[in-house]
Amino acid sequence: MNKKIASLAFATLMGATGQHAFADAPSFNYVQFDYVMSGDSEVTEGGISESFDLQQGFGLQGGFEIGDYVMVMGRHMSLDYEDDVGFALGQADNAVLNDMTFIGVGAHFPVAGMVDLYGAVGFSRPTLIGFAGEGYGLEVGARANFDMVTASLWYNMGDTDTKVGLDSLDIEPELLGLDVAIAFAPDAPELVLGYVDASHEIKIANDKLDVDYDHFSIGVRKSF
Repeated sequence: MNKKIASLAFATLMGATGQHAFADAPSFNYVQFDYVMSGDSEVTEGGISESFDLQQGFGLQGGFEIGDYVMVMGRHMSLDYEDDVGFALGQADNAVLNDMTFIGVGAHFPVAGMVDLYGAVGFSRPTLIGFAGEGYGLEVGARANFDMVTASLWYNMGDTDTKVGLDSLDIEPELLGLDVAIAFAPDAPELVLGYVDASHEIKIANDKLDVDYDHFSIGVRKSF
């Protein structure tokens, strides 16, 4: 994962939370739909790399608070790529390479004014070329609300496996995301601009495959 991008994302959120014109506390009751505008993915195996252009993609996420601190949350990303040369996807357009699903239960805690830190553990299901691993996942993040903008910085990782023939396929996803939601009117849906920098580390028998990808998205969020 790109450490410079991680540092930039952290600095962006901290700069936002340093402003004093805070509004209400950030909400963890929401649903959000994202359209992935642009991105690519690079597959590396044995020193050989190949890049794929994103053809289309969407994301869906949401959260629901239970009481003052406990919450359930989930996110799903469906990303389709073009593989003209048949490097790994079998001469297919709109090929499923690295989809990702996470559903977890956790808690959020207010700190430093209108800033909440949160964490959740639960079910993780990453995909590699049609093979879906299943296992546990963890997400931690921070969400800050100021004026009419809500900024969210989050990190998600998992440890999953599946069977491919007689071998075990281990998939370890790692994602860093930054969302900026803009409310143009009270109680109206928010416009969300997002960026995700991510990787899947895959191990099968004695072979290792790395998939690094990133994308920009635009979406709509409705908070309750």
